[in-house]
Amino acid sequence: MRIDGKAIADGILAELANDVKKRHITPTLAVILVGDNPESLAYIRQKQKATEKIGGRFIFEKLPKTTLPKELAARVAMYNRDPSVHGLIVQRPLPDGLSAAVRPIKDIDGFMPDSPYEVPIARAIFTLLKNIDVKHKNIVIVGKGETAGKPIAEAFAKKQCATSVITSKTPNHKEIMQSADIIISCVGKERIVTPDAVKPGAILISVGLWRSGDGTLHGDYEENEIKDIASFYTPTPGGIGPLNIASLMQNLVLAAQK
Repeated sequence: MRIDGKAIADGILAELANDVKKRHITPTLAVILVGDNPESLAYIRQKQKATEKIGGRFIFEKLPKTTLPKELAARVAMYNRDPSVHGLIVQRPLPDGLSAAVRPIKDIDGFMPDSPYEVPIARAIFTLLKNIDVKHKNIVIVGKGETAGKPIAEAFAKKQCATSVITSKTPNHKEIMQSADIIISCVGKERIVTPDAVKPGAILISVGLWRSGDGTLHGDYEENEIKDIASFYTPTPGGIGPLNIASLMQNLVLAAQK
């Protein structure tokens, strides 16, 4: 069965909008982009739409790719100090040599070691699986990237769930996937998960995405190949992406309340 992530996300955003209105707050998100990565720009537009949808304020600052570390640090420090800004994101990936120290209380992406917020992508996964007893499932995570696979694996570990993480160096990766009740693929390449690697009735979640030559977005598996094998699966687009944004907005509203 196809999971409509957008419908679930729309419900979350509607609840947040009501909450914001009742509390008379204006959650404010500032996003800094260094360079002009088109994928980053598209993702930032989604964040802007969601922020405005819940009744928040969105600030976007685009810096040139030639920005020096001290220049980025100065912009980050400015927003860190601004009490009207509740969430601050320095869009990843950053050019080599640049880093950003966002105050934990404003780190709604949850990437800082002492951030009080759950990483949105991990929260999105657990929202999808809220009716599943994950502690008694065999969970396989494909990929261990800093923004997806790694924080998702860490979130499952905190909940004391047994998980296996597959990387490009993992031997017998197909056999490992074949034993999985839940496969969460975070790679972003064509056919990372193939039909012969999926156990009948498994749940498939594609976090990774890639764009084909005609501009169409795809996940880590082809839906028409696995739809009759998996019990539930997320599509691309309209699967985990909207839920990731909605989870980010949950963190933003929480930051505004703090």
